[in-house]
Amino acid sequence: MTTDGAPPSNGQPALSDAHFAQFDRDGYVIIEPFLADDHRLRLISEVDAWAAGGIEDAYAPRDDRRSAHERVQLALHEHGLLVSHPPLMAIVETLLGRGFAYHHLHTTRFDAGSNGVQWHHDYMQFPQSNRSHGMVHCFFYLSGLNGTIGDLLLRPGSHRLVVDSAAIGSFGTEDLPGSIAIDRLAPGSLVVVHSALWHARRKKPGGEGRPRYFVDASYCQAGIRWPSDYGDWRSKLRVAQDRGLDRDGRFSHLFDEAHFFDVAEARQRLARENVGSWLERVAPPPVGPV
Repeated sequence: MTTDGAPPSNGQPALSDAHFAQFDRDGYVIIEPFLADDHRLRLISEVDAWAAGGIEDAYAPRDDRRSAHERVQLALHEHGLLVSHPPLMAIVETLLGRGFAYHHLHTTRFDAGSNGVQWHHDYMQFPQSNRSHGMVHCFFYLSGLNGTIGDLLLRPGSHRLVVDSAAIGSFGTEDLPGSIAIDRLAPGSLVVVHSALWHARRKKPGGEGRPRYFVDASYCQAGIRWPSDYGDWRSKLRVAQDRGLDRDGRFSHLFDEAHFFDVAEARQRLARENVGSWLERVAPPPVGPV
């Protein structure tokens, strides 16, 4: 992989060798700032409009959400364009190689008093068994971080561990051995994490009148079929295509359904068939009675 590509909107190189080395070692890289002021302010305006329509918090407990993804963030003008923003594509291609897929987009405004989110990771694999292919989440902190509302917690290097996300949730938002807390970021900063990296959001006091604006977009390496996004994922990909978010075919690979299988259907089947050892399925047949 190379770091060739269009420079990001702040004019800096797409991704330096030091950034790439840090991502490989620690599972994350910070680019601050990444979005120019006019760009991030347009996105903030859309987040406010989204919230005014009854915000769907993608990070709330499932029962507290509205019907799954009943609104499509890709239909928002600036949000849709963000998922194929050429400077972002240059960074993601550096990390995942060519032909990668777009997985999902979330946007949320956290006001003062917003709850935190326990330790988890977002690597889409059921059951968790390997890290053969890369998946990244791109966290955009449109208003930055200032030590109020919620800090970003990361456990560097944890992307190399194969563990179910639910297994680490019992740690809440407490510090873990080797974990770090990020409470200061410039407005418009980008944090790219390997999706298997353990992370959390720790609730903090303050922030009245200064919301925490957050967008994340996720991408998957080509070469395998991935679990799809939840909800009507095919319609979402068609929205992207119909809106021309592939930018005249330059990024058509992003929205190809062939990258995915339906996650809901597959998980229902897994629930029925998940008995015994999965290793047995590739083991030689028995030579005698069992």
